[in-house]
Amino acid sequence: MPLKPVPVVGAFLTLAVLYLVGVMTFYGPIAAQDVAGDPVVPRLMGLAISIVVYIGLFVWVEAEMGSSLKAAMAVALSQLALVDIDYVLSGDRGVAAAAASAVLLLVSWCATGWVYGRLKRSALLATDT
Repeated sequence: MPLKPVPVVGAFLTLAVLYLVGVMTFYGPIAAQDVAGDPVVPRLMGLAISIVVYIGLFVWVEAEMGSSLKAAMAVALSQLALVDIDYVLSGDRGVAAAAASAVLLLVSWCATGWVYGRLKRSALLATDT
């Protein structure tokens, strides 16, 4: 099915306006006053909590898409687009660090999707016998 330009332009304008207005009137003033403090939890615990959230998102996306590798790439590419590209364009991250992050994201999520898919298929086969 060919891509229709009107919905794409409409989505672009909607997101652009909401982001611009939202950052200027909502997020920006809050961020300017918010000072980061000490970590809420120890570093390894924070990593574990984050991974639980990431895997929860991944499992949901996989259930919606029906493919563990597509789900893994959707999560990886979303993170890459929302963090690495934005940070490079805003000057908050160098290109080399963004490239390294992109490689790490793609390899990690591809491996995660592959392992999840294999284990899911194995579990389904085990229940069929």
